[in-house]
Amino acid sequence: MTRRPIPASVSDKPGHILEIPDSLGRDVDRFHAGTGPAPPMEAFMSDASLEQVERQTAAASSPVHAEDLRPISGAEAARRTTFDGEHLPAMPARRRVIPAPFARPSVCGGTHGKTWQRVRADQVRKGDIVPGVGLVALVHERLRRETVAGVAGVATRVEFVLTGAGGVIQAFSPGEQVQVFRS
Repeated sequence: MTRRPIPASVSDKPGHILEIPDSLGRDVDRFHAGTGPAPPMEAFMSDASLEQVERQTAAASSPVHAEDLRPISGAEAARRTTFDGEHLPAMPARRRVIPAPFARPSVCGGTHGKTWQRVRADQVRKGDIVPGVGLVALVHERLRRETVAGVAGVATRVEFVLTGAGGVIQAFSPGEQVQVFRS
């Protein structure tokens, strides 16, 4: 293990202690005496630490989309280590097979040549796999009728209704983006 040199701004303080202003010290004393609220944790952190926490919080709160994930090579996996210094497990790992009477039914969409794609709802076709619907068995267009200004049965919009092989039915507006698994 190689050691990195400690910057002069940190190494000149004994034990890497962060200096706090007198006003923060008085706030801590008031809290211990029971006459004031506890100072916020951020008051004890350096500006660099606060910026790092903000960056990590923003990165952790952003959504991860399946289409943004990319596989890594075996060499890259061997180079990466966990926080404990352990290496990532060999991929793929063998798993035991659960016997037929105890195994859950699963859907195999056949992955050869297929990818996740985003398309408009009016472009979804039979045989696509859509999250929340499953394997699409039927796609049809439906006029949505509502009561407008006291007049019943007015056609207000068009919907595309997707029916899954398992009976799940979901409606989408024509321009709505839908994630599908297709070739």
